[in-house]
Amino acid sequence: MAIFKGDASEAWLEAHDLGMIMVLVVGDILNEGKNSIICISGEGFCHIFEITNESLLESERKNLQPFHTQKLPANTKVALLADVDNDGELELVLGLTDHVLRTYRWVRLNNQNPNDFSGKLVGLHKLELGDQIGSISLNPSGDGTPYILVAQAAGTYISFQCCDVQDEDGDSSVGLKMTTPVHHPLASSRMRSRIVTSEILGGLHGTYNGEPCDSLIVVATLDGTLMLVHEDETLWSFQVDHQLFSIAKLDLNDDGEEEVIACAWDGQTYMVNQRKQSVRFQFEHSVSAFAAGKYGVSPGNNMPALVYVTYNNRIYVYYDIMLPSFPIHSFLEKTEQHPEISALLPQFPIDKHGDKI
Repeated sequence: MAIFKGDASEAWLEAHDLGMIMVLVVGDILNEGKNSIICISGEGFCHIFEITNESLLESERKNLQPFHTQKLPANTKVALLADVDNDGELELVLGLTDHVLRTYRWVRLNNQNPNDFSGKLVGLHKLELGDQIGSISLNPSGDGTPYILVAQAAGTYISFQCCDVQDEDGDSSVGLKMTTPVHHPLASSRMRSRIVTSEILGGLHGTYNGEPCDSLIVVATLDGTLMLVHEDETLWSFQVDHQLFSIAKLDLNDDGEEEVIACAWDGQTYMVNQRKQSVRFQFEHSVSAFAAGKYGVSPGNNMPALVYVTYNNRIYVYYDIMLPSFPIHSFLEKTEQHPEISALLPQFPIDKHGDKI
């Protein structure tokens, strides 16, 4: 595992001998107000690292050691760290390759000593699904308890909630339970092969029926379909000729509405707003992993960024990614709005049909 910081091209921290790493998650797993890194291998070993700003020796930076290691079920595929039951504490949600979803919570073993963070992950829920899990995400609900969204084959998904079980006296310490999972087939999935894997992303900020909405859902399939969904309603569907394997959300216009970023294995990247207007970007290499979000290029300066990882062991970071508007207009279309600029164009050998100089 390597951690990069700022604009440095060499790793800031490294950890070794972690097995075949399947997922990495960053967040406050201890619920102590500080982030940790959770690294889970295909063999089921979960390593948790504490990252500090303290000066470390070169040997310590190149051989970071976890403060906790625990054996979990093998074959973890995807992970999510979030407050799934609205209790103010984060839980770890794991999706396994055997169609099983599990949730865990960190429990301290010594509550008397505030400086002792020893503890372990305790299992809360287990759910067996009918199809392979593509990805997992959260979507807000009206009662405050979020829905867990699980992408299933052929562009479908399952949603459910985790909630407290109270006894007759109102004691919520009895336990936790899952609501009955609801299957959302989506109309377009009827025309799709059951072996096509899907990705899902919830909590997209935008508008629905003219009103602000933070519960829009994006679904992408490996056969090139991108859908914007609200509950069971498909607002629009976008078909491309590339295999979409990763989706993210990012406000590219700084207008409060988040755009969808979808990446294909061959590097083709689509940026689509909620009105189905799109911009396409061709990354020059095949992609093994993709992410989009805010990246701190310099201290206190987090910028919108696209991160590509290639099969040649290289990482490419494109930062300060902003689009002035959707759709993107050509140079000649813009000059037509300014007659004083258009009058100067005959002085240059410009192909007006191809926008080429």
